[in-house]
Amino acid sequence: MAHIRKVAGRPQPWVVRYRTPEGLQRSRSFGRRMDADTFRAGVEVSRSRGELVDPVLGKISLGEWSTLWLRAVAPGLKPKTLASYESLLNSRILPAFGDWPLTGVRPGDVDGWIARMRSDGLSPSRIRQAHVVLSAMLDLAVRHERITRNVARGANLPEIRHREAPFFERQAVDGIIEAVPVQYRGFVAVQGVLGLRFGEAAALRRRSVDLLHRRLQVTESLAEIGGNLTFGPTKTHAVRKVPLPPSLLEMLSEHIDERTGSSPDSLLFTSARGFPIRYSRFRPTVWVPTLEALGLPLVGMHSLRHSAAARMIGAKWQAIDVQRALGHRSAGFTLSVYGHLFDEHLDDLASALDGTSRGTSAVQAIATLAE
Repeated sequence: MAHIRKVAGRPQPWVVRYRTPEGLQRSRSFGRRMDADTFRAGVEVSRSRGELVDPVLGKISLGEWSTLWLRAVAPGLKPKTLASYESLLNSRILPAFGDWPLTGVRPGDVDGWIARMRSDGLSPSRIRQAHVVLSAMLDLAVRHERITRNVARGANLPEIRHREAPFFERQAVDGIIEAVPVQYRGFVAVQGVLGLRFGEAAALRRRSVDLLHRRLQVTESLAEIGGNLTFGPTKTHAVRKVPLPPSLLEMLSEHIDERTGSSPDSLLFTSARGFPIRYSRFRPTVWVPTLEALGLPLVGMHSLRHSAAARMIGAKWQAIDVQRALGHRSAGFTLSVYGHLFDEHLDDLASALDGTSRGTSAVQAIATLAE
């Protein structure tokens, strides 16, 4: 229970005393009895709802809390994710709210912050990422009973417009594989045919290739953060085995014999000087010159992954098979990204109901490059 007493001789004589959930005694002083009554009633309502928090705990600045929050979540984060969180904190969150007490941030303040980022020209994706970090910080503050609610929830966030992923058709991917220097052909092939992410391909080791069972095991990823290379788990923290087609099996077998170290832990692919392959160097020195030489659009290397997905769908793979090969968390996500390619099969499926077929594959039906 909260109690009110009058202390004579004080500028604010009406004192409300109450206990926090931890049993600590706190007090607030008011100049008028009616204000003290209002505060006391609020304390009782919050107590009945299980929302009562110690106001002293909420006085910590958001900047100080960000340090405690980051320390708590860091052990479960990949280095690249941690670096992204730190970047968002330093560039977007702390400049806006770093000196504010946790209890001082209101829903309108969050909405104003988002509006300013939009007016600054920040992309919808980046704005949403910054909001995710702020909201996660406030969620933990609620859990630790420093604040009663997360004021970032329900914010008016910009909509992300999804574009169809750019990809090359099979002949273009095969041409790229043939055009890159020979030591990189297998590296490009596992991305353009099997759909590995760049970091996953760069982290493959000799033991990753099971020639007997024709499988490629993807267990880790290589990330470049601030110029430093770090090995870690895959994006979804899952291990997957991808089937190797005969042509790629032969290519990798030859590559292992001629260019890979004898240790099972030797990197499968390395630079010409024997170092791990860095995206920051590979893209300008190998990828871009190859596309220019072939007269192809200068898209990012992630287009190889999309190209592999189109190739699988064109080969009549089901969504669940594509999901497993690409390492997506769910087939639903796969459909959300590549659903337009699966739609190319609808006319074939409709014709199949009458026992007929148009005889046109999905790859033949799509453009060379979807922008």
